[in-house]
Amino acid sequence: MTNMFKRSLVALAIAGASTGAMAADVTLTETTYATNEFMSTMDEILSKNIVITLNDEYKEGDYIQLRFEDGAYIDGHPDQLTVGFGEQFDEGDFAGNGPIPAAPGSYNDDADMEDVNKGMTIDFVAQTTDSDGNTVLIYRVTNIFGDENVASNDTTYGVELDFGRFNFDAQTVVALNGVMFDTFSRLDNQPWPTNTTPWPFDEVSAPMIDETQLFKMDDQYELIIDTPYAGELDVWDFRRSFRDSAPGSTYGDQVWDSLGVFWVGTTNNPDGGSWDYVVQTDMNVGERIHFTLSGDNMFGWIDSADPEVGMEINFMLNANNCDYVSHTANDLVFHCDDADVPVELMFDLASSNPDSGQNPKQDGTFSLSAKVNWENEDSHYTGAVEDGVLITSPFYGETDLGPDAAGEWTVNGSITHIPYMPFSKQAESGQVTPISQIIYVTNDLRDPGFDDVLPCGNPDSCNGEGPAPVNPNVDRIIWVEAMAEDGSIYGPYQLNALANPGVTSIAGEIREFLFQDGALNSSGKFSLTVNVADYPTNISVYSAYNVNGSDRGWVQNDSVRTDVDLYKGNGIID
Repeated sequence: MTNMFKRSLVALAIAGASTGAMAADVTLTETTYATNEFMSTMDEILSKNIVITLNDEYKEGDYIQLRFEDGAYIDGHPDQLTVGFGEQFDEGDFAGNGPIPAAPGSYNDDADMEDVNKGMTIDFVAQTTDSDGNTVLIYRVTNIFGDENVASNDTTYGVELDFGRFNFDAQTVVALNGVMFDTFSRLDNQPWPTNTTPWPFDEVSAPMIDETQLFKMDDQYELIIDTPYAGELDVWDFRRSFRDSAPGSTYGDQVWDSLGVFWVGTTNNPDGGSWDYVVQTDMNVGERIHFTLSGDNMFGWIDSADPEVGMEINFMLNANNCDYVSHTANDLVFHCDDADVPVELMFDLASSNPDSGQNPKQDGTFSLSAKVNWENEDSHYTGAVEDGVLITSPFYGETDLGPDAAGEWTVNGSITHIPYMPFSKQAESGQVTPISQIIYVTNDLRDPGFDDVLPCGNPDSCNGEGPAPVNPNVDRIIWVEAMAEDGSIYGPYQLNALANPGVTSIAGEIREFLFQDGALNSSGKFSLTVNVADYPTNISVYSAYNVNGSDRGWVQNDSVRTDVDLYKGNGIID
């Protein structure tokens, strides 16, 4: 059962036959908010004070029952409660305690009589269990007392009965996802649960309530990614820097830094406020919060054994005392002190390590995960009165978060336009059709013919000639977009084929993508745009088509170039 109180058949019959529940108001009984992590450490836990407000005129012999869900209650109920005459409200000082006005809008806020609460004593009678396994504590009103002065309105309306804090089995509380509590009252001659006939006694109506949830839990931690990683790797610089995306930027305007901002945050409780009970970050050496930033080959460019020393990574400001732990081509691991403190991790693609600066960078997505090592012990949460009993003290645990998306590095590239390509109608995947396409991408890793762009911003201000870097550790992804005769756009499609050094056929994949998108329900002509994530002068595209296997038609495209310096200083690549 989740946040729903299982009612006994008797109680259901009573509630169903009445215009209001026979119950006192439990609005003043507050919910305890404890995180799942905290609750996992506890054997027993105390609720906040169980308080009910009477909404009828009680007399000696009447009964008040307190009911707690499904066997979670252990102990803590008082044997007797007494409220003194005029102790809670006494507008005319009839009890000699000084005037205690009723709160505006309360049960006793009237203009014609001066209100004073009657004194009353209730005694514990018995503990029993209803047919659904809920625990019921039965109290009987044993004494009502007051001055009976005709000038005052002696009443039990609005009397608050504070039973104090009750003790519950913590793991049962967790299993129930909180413990529901309700109360109901019975006249002296109609004791629960032997009579199912309803009576108009202590009924509540909104905004009063007759049941409430004593505990609410949820996870303590969450990953917050405030600033995802972003950047467009520039093939004009052999994927070693980002293209500056600022307005007016052109080729040669490069950016070397990529900043991500994130942290482990403490959640709000289910009702939006702060928690009553939480665990603490384990500050022992080697524990704390471990972050793992992941991406396929996204860190393969880092040449330093310790990128914090090599300056490929930089914890900006470092208010959270973060330290590098380890890295592979696919994962970067580091740990930080605590939750709720931002982590600003910047990548410097140039860095002080020239090998890392010269290495090409992989485009792709980042994901972030974290492991929070935490602990709980008595001193963290107990005050003058213990709030519960730990399973063991200290208790150590961990919470895993993520992986969550943490941004991406994209890449520009060589763009080739094939203005015309015919396709036959196709009825099924892989069907042989009268017209077939012949499209090849060639990557020959030619020297671009001008200054090897070093990590200094503009190639014309750098010294040294040399071949274009051979980039064996990055994949040359191919994207294709198609435009039909009516202007409909299909794609862009990311192909499985890669334009790595050599000759790559892509016609079959393009045709299958178009077929799956319903573009080949009839024969037609398409214009194709082929984008390859590599330096433009490395890439050439051959395009042609075949009719019935013999009549080949060559299609001119704009990848045929005679000047390898054609695009030097040209910012056409977006």
